Amino acid sequence: MGVPRANQEVRILADHREAVGGVLPLLATMEGVTVAVEQLDVADYVLSARLAVERKSSLDFAASIVDRRLFGQAERLRERYERVVYLIEGAGLYEGHNLHPNAVRGALSFLTVLSGATVLRTEGPEDSAQLLATMARHEQHGLGYAASSHRVRRSARVALQQRYVVEQLPGIGPKTAHALLEWFGTLAALFAADEEALRQVPGIGPKRARAVHALIAAPYVVEDDTGMSER
Repeated sequence: MGVPRANQEVRILADHREAVGGVLPLLATMEGVTVAVEQLDVADYVLSARLAVERKSSLDFAASIVDRRLFGQAERLRERYERVVYLIEGAGLYEGHNLHPNAVRGALSFLTVLSGATVLRTEGPEDSAQLLATMARHEQHGLGYAASSHRVRRSARVALQQRYVVEQLPGIGPKTAHALLEWFGTLAALFAADEEALRQVPGIGPKRARAVHALIAAPYVVEDDTGMSER
């Protein structure tokens, strides 16, 4: 249930360095999968404008903790993409290196709790390739549920997108985003609200209401290459 059809065409963007990792050649032979290889600034695979995947072997994951690459990389991925998935490939996540197991657990917790990423384990390159193709089909074509289940899922996705938009406002996190949407009902009503109306929402307060309204009401001004402002 929920597995997309294999004949649904998907496109995956892969970093050129993945050519030696074993996964990319497998993806290229899969029916219905088109792989474009480029030099990516961040991520190993891009499945859509919002979803990126970083693949690491268990040993590479440990090495990236030691040299701190993991943490800077996580920040760059979070800045660029709405959804980030880490594929940790192979057994021995706690073996074959000198790291204390708690350091590995701390890194896993950092990725999921503090960076908001999803961490998945795979057995090897073939498992990783199959999972990437499945994720690409889910992302690009949705779920394979019956119509009624799909409608529920679509509604949930809209609510998620609405909360994501509101969370970009100053001082607004997931809980206050939910409170604002519950109070006003729609994004249109929220963005039309004045400062006084925003203050009425439980948990917002005058300071946040002022900051949110100031951003919503601010004119859009972009500086060109000469440093001059244009509207």
